[in-house]
Amino acid sequence: MEAKNEDRRIQRTKRQVELALIRLLQKKSIHKISIRELAEEADITRATFYQHFRDPYEVIEIMQNRILNSIQQIINETTGGDSYVFFFRLFEYLSDENIRAEILAFDSGQGTGYERIGYFIHNNYMLRWGQKFRPDQSANYRYYRFYIVFGCIAVVENWINSGKKETPEQMAKIAYSVLPKEKMYLKNTPDMI
Repeated sequence: MEAKNEDRRIQRTKRQVELALIRLLQKKSIHKISIRELAEEADITRATFYQHFRDPYEVIEIMQNRILNSIQQIINETTGGDSYVFFFRLFEYLSDENIRAEILAFDSGQGTGYERIGYFIHNNYMLRWGQKFRPDQSANYRYYRFYIVFGCIAVVENWINSGKKETPEQMAKIAYSVLPKEKMYLKNTPDMI
């Protein structure tokens, strides 16, 4: 985790590396980016790179973690509320800066950012309508949750990949419309499935 009082020069160097990696990722796969090449693109030495990161995958992971933390904040602020508000805030956040959306597409070795968001939401937040399932239907509910969560993630991913033509409000309505007709809520239940 980054220190809050980190020296501005260190922050600037890390940001240079992140931006350099984004530029390189637009040309080639992360698997083909060497540390030497990344350091040159960031206009730093390899030794400086190694002071802050172990490899390009860690750089992507850090950027994705920052995005996931922001999305977690959106979830926390909308927990217990109508999921339309969550979707609107999510699409608004992702439309704000193109780099955020691009970073999610890359696999840091732990899955793409989209997959990480999906598993994060799935594993930490439960859809309240689960009590409608009988105990003998718990597998149905578990798979239904995956279906709903990753279906919504696919909507987000396709919106980004198609150039974000619709507004966040339009996309929130679309995402909300594909949910089951019961009112949907995000509820923090880390001890669940």
